[in-house]
Amino acid sequence: MNRMNRSGATSSRLEQLALFHTGALVVAAALVFGGNIDWMRTTLSLIASLGAGLTLAAFLQGGEAGRDARRKAWWLLPIILFSLLVGISATNPTFRTVTMDGETLFVRLSNLERAEWPGTISPEMTLRAWWFGLGAYLSAFNLAVLVQRRSVLLKLLLVIAGLTLVLAVFGTLQKLSGSGFYFGAATSPNPRFFATFIYYNHWGAFMIMGLSVATGLLFYSARRFQGRDLWHSPFSLALVGVLLIATSAPVSASRASTIMAALVAGVALAQLLTRVIKSRKSHGRAVWPHVLLILGLTAATVGGIGWLSHRSINERYTETRRSIDEGKSVLGGRAELYSDTWQLVRQKPVFGWGLDTYAVAFQLVRPQGFNYRDRTENFYATAHSDWLQSLVETGFVGTALLLMAGLAPLTCLRRRTLTHPLTSYPLFGCGLVLAYAWVEFPFAGGAVLITFCVLFFATLRHAELTARLESSRHE
Repeated sequence: MNRMNRSGATSSRLEQLALFHTGALVVAAALVFGGNIDWMRTTLSLIASLGAGLTLAAFLQGGEAGRDARRKAWWLLPIILFSLLVGISATNPTFRTVTMDGETLFVRLSNLERAEWPGTISPEMTLRAWWFGLGAYLSAFNLAVLVQRRSVLLKLLLVIAGLTLVLAVFGTLQKLSGSGFYFGAATSPNPRFFATFIYYNHWGAFMIMGLSVATGLLFYSARRFQGRDLWHSPFSLALVGVLLIATSAPVSASRASTIMAALVAGVALAQLLTRVIKSRKSHGRAVWPHVLLILGLTAATVGGIGWLSHRSINERYTETRRSIDEGKSVLGGRAELYSDTWQLVRQKPVFGWGLDTYAVAFQLVRPQGFNYRDRTENFYATAHSDWLQSLVETGFVGTALLLMAGLAPLTCLRRRTLTHPLTSYPLFGCGLVLAYAWVEFPFAGGAVLITFCVLFFATLRHAELTARLESSRHE
């Protein structure tokens, strides 16, 4: 009995540590430049490194919790193989650095006999990126092997939704007042910032995950409370939060995040109408009065959001109109960029050029300079497509391993839990970010990568614990 009590106490302490650790990572990354400046990225890597100790403790703990953790050890196999690939590439530098007039230049080496081996342009850049990514993954993985109670995961989801709400209000006030970054307290290296994020499209990806969680919490509240009690429950607060978060999408002037927010809102509206119609019909009451009321309130809400964000909408409309009038594509030079990026993939399709080395590799097909014909820069630091950039940097082998690192944990998901709002909506948000990564680089943002990993594993663990609870009820 004493042994069982000690095991339970240890499990509880590890559970709380995992909650605090992942929550601190998400909050710190989001609040400080979106986790997207060098010193903050290093700080986050150091904090995330503590997750490896929690992972080891999860496998060594006793009782059923320890056995459950060890059964999931195979989930880490793809990320271990990916780490092995990165480690081998770091021992095979394909470029050497030369410093001229204080500037670091990369000169290609002629290791023809080792050209097909895993290699990297810069071992330092590769290892730093690997350190950050592995730390984020392991920290989030701990939620799947240490958390034993759904209430703990609910707290984490509330933190993500609450943080997104605070930053949405912060960013909206900052934008509407015309203030600078952090209300003028700091300078953003990118003029298109929002809230605490240097790049507004990174905010968009983070916002979509927070919005999906808030929407899931909204329907979760609706399931627990009925009738008059519904409006005296957290449902009312969740509804206000969802609307405020969604408002930040058009206010930020990000077209992509506005479209994604509209998709989440559209799915939520369709689910709400379906529930109302089903409920009214089951009670033999008229359907259309309530449907018209919901649609009317939706139209009024959209109109209010449009009024608040009219300046940002006009800015993007004018910019898009000018590009069309000048004969430019709405997507700018993306088609040419993707073509040049694919050329890099074809040159080293198996293992790629090295993790986090796209900016240097790209200069092989488009040397850094200025395009005097179009008056535009001839250089890109990212591929504006995380999927293509992954192929450039880690090849088809590395990209396949990263995919498997996400697919392996999905094996714990059960179909009956997909209807739960705290499963369906967070996973929908993660799916939107993955789709967005085809045409943008959301995972280059530190807060986005960390929050994605945390939300993904927290959602899967919540679904797993929900399935166990339902099974025990039917026994």
